[in-house]
Amino acid sequence: MQTDQAAVILVHGATLNGRSWDPVRRLIDPRLRVLAPDLPGHGKRRGEPYTLQGGIDTVVACARELGDAPFILAGDSLGSYTSQAAAAALPQDRLKGLVLGGASHEFIGRPVLPYAAKAMMFKVLLGLFGEDKLVERRMPAALRECGMAEEDVAATMAAGVSLKVFPQAVAALRGFDFRARLAAIQQPTMFINGDADTNHVRGEAHYVAAARQASVHRFPDCDHGVSLRRSPQYAALLNEFAGRVLA
Repeated sequence: MQTDQAAVILVHGATLNGRSWDPVRRLIDPRLRVLAPDLPGHGKRRGEPYTLQGGIDTVVACARELGDAPFILAGDSLGSYTSQAAAAALPQDRLKGLVLGGASHEFIGRPVLPYAAKAMMFKVLLGLFGEDKLVERRMPAALRECGMAEEDVAATMAAGVSLKVFPQAVAALRGFDFRARLAAIQQPTMFINGDADTNHVRGEAHYVAAARQASVHRFPDCDHGVSLRRSPQYAALLNEFAGRVLA
């Protein structure tokens, strides 16, 4: 593998794993190398707790694996928050841009309350039914509802899905000033959100104002998880962005 081959690092959302990027990954420009790691607490790393520092370390390790290559960092949901936190720790001459989806929402004060409530619900359900049973019953249908094809549902499930990591992720993000981290980054940023992702659309303008060289794309009638729900369109946007910032 060329050490100077331009690349994309894809960082997945909470409860999922790197294989959840498969519908996007197969449509990414073949001239780009693609890395899609599992975050701590996810996929093959389900035995670890998720911490924000652990997520940052994962992204930094991917950048190191790329040698001297320039790269784009793209994340969705938890992967997008992790990317914002990790960006300053990456080689700034090689990081060429950020693609952020579903992460324009502060985990500070009242806005965190819906997530804290959902985390509590997860804990109750896990205590009542156990994780394996909940994952088996709920996750394949949830992935299909997002529009994922059966082969990708099977690959994502086989790679390991965790529900107990969700409360850990909420706790890890709580109180962290992601906008301040984003404001310190000089590289271009593209925001990709769904119109129906109410929380993140509401906070989007503040994040766009904090970012440098920001561009925004909205998917009409699309909820949280744009990379899953609009995979072909997401891949096309990512390819266009890569062509622009890696030129």
